[in-house]
Amino acid sequence: MGLLMKICIYFFAVCLLSSISAFAGDWPQWLGPNRDGVAVGEKFSLPKDGATFPTLWKVSLGEGWATPVVFDGKLVIHHRPGVEESIDCLSSSSGKLLWRYAFASGYRDGFGMAEGPRSTPTIAGGKVFTYGPQGILNCLDFKTGKLKWTVNVAKEFLSPQGFFGRCSSPLVVGTLVMIDIGGSGAGVVAFDTETGKVRWKSGEYENDYSSPVHATIGDVPCTMFFMRDGFLGLNTETGKELFFERFRSPINASVNAATPLLVGNTVFVTSCYDVGGAAWLLKPNGATSLGVEPIWKKGGMLDGHYATPVHHDGYLYGFHGRQERRPELRCVSLSDGSVQWSSGRMASGNLLLADGKLCVLTEAGELLLAPASPKGFSVLYRQQVLGLEARAHFAISNGKIYARDKRRLVCLQLDQD
Repeated sequence: MGLLMKICIYFFAVCLLSSISAFAGDWPQWLGPNRDGVAVGEKFSLPKDGATFPTLWKVSLGEGWATPVVFDGKLVIHHRPGVEESIDCLSSSSGKLLWRYAFASGYRDGFGMAEGPRSTPTIAGGKVFTYGPQGILNCLDFKTGKLKWTVNVAKEFLSPQGFFGRCSSPLVVGTLVMIDIGGSGAGVVAFDTETGKVRWKSGEYENDYSSPVHATIGDVPCTMFFMRDGFLGLNTETGKELFFERFRSPINASVNAATPLLVGNTVFVTSCYDVGGAAWLLKPNGATSLGVEPIWKKGGMLDGHYATPVHHDGYLYGFHGRQERRPELRCVSLSDGSVQWSSGRMASGNLLLADGKLCVLTEAGELLLAPASPKGFSVLYRQQVLGLEARAHFAISNGKIYARDKRRLVCLQLDQD
């Protein structure tokens, strides 16, 4: 069976799996229910006759780039108002504060960037897991906000601050919560979700700004990390290294920030700084081993600075180029990396896939909707929803969009029916 035929079969398999494993409505973690930027089951119509998506509520926020997460009618946001980090739980329908957990922050950014959290909380198993730039991993009770346990990974594992503070949106699989810490003797650490005790540690790898994803390939549970030096796969249950592919910029002043994107048994990884994009096929080698087979690796096709692309019907959609140089939005074939279209220069931002449309929120605070089609780029709708420097990702849940900039969090009604 040829490689292209295998990819087509895996596309069909992932579509089938998404209909079984993902649930419409909730957005409990980084990049949504399946950690792939897809708002499963969301439907919405475009406003007509000059109307706009109405703002249902808005609240003031402190600094940070954490995405709001939504589960069971509640929204959790991690931010820094003043000298404290604050984890707030709000009613997702009204914005009313339900509980707050705050603690002192000693983080100071060496490059004059925002000093709030970069990582997005995860809601799982009745708990909220957060990780801040000073290296504090917290576990809170989702109902009450009471602290269950905390680990200072900067102190316990000598996790380095990096260029812009520590950042790894926690990934929960079963009774494990995993983060990329890049510490002395441990690149990745898995903690017990009930106690915070260390369950396993990986070998030593330097940390970066990407967050992990998980998949079971064959019978092998695999968690994948985009570390500073490259693409790392670990056995989720044991921490044993399954594979490592070096994928790093020759420039020291660089970061890997986009999350690996899983499409069935294919994974796409992208970075800027003269790195490029690469697609690998994940291949089981027996019951306990897993390898990767390169499909393509190219620069200048889809080189993502920080935004994670999305996938739809065999095509990748994402930002290409450096954030500060006004990148392009592009459509690229997952099978061979060929560029189908480019938008032309525009403000950088983040994007999600919902109802067959690309939902793009630019750093200029503008919401754009466009067809997820390889035939070309066209804007169906645009609306100014936030102020400038809206670099944080956003969430879509139960017909609503939740988005933030440096000063506020807003909730817009997408479902017009």
